Amino acid sequence: MYAQCPNCKLTYERAPGYFLGSAYINYALTALLITAAYVGFRFIGGVPSRLLMGPLAVFCVLFPLAFFRHARSFWLAMDYFFDPVEIDPKQD
Repeated sequence: MYAQCPNCKLTYERAPGYFLGSAYINYALTALLITAAYVGFRFIGGVPSRLLMGPLAVFCVLFPLAFFRHARSFWLAMDYFFDPVEIDPKQD
């Protein structure tokens, strides 16, 4: 990941551990999707639990890896929205 934006020079990581919040976003979305999938397939679709555990376990491993960058981007966007940083376009 770049240390700062090549166009506007916005520093992405403001402090050590800055992106820890993105892990919470990633975990929350994974848990929400797994819960919704389990309830939907198990109780609405009638699929037995033993058939759901394998695919849902694989999803629990692969989805957070695939969503990692998006969670960081979302965390950065939320931070920038709630605590904007003034960027000097003349600064190199």
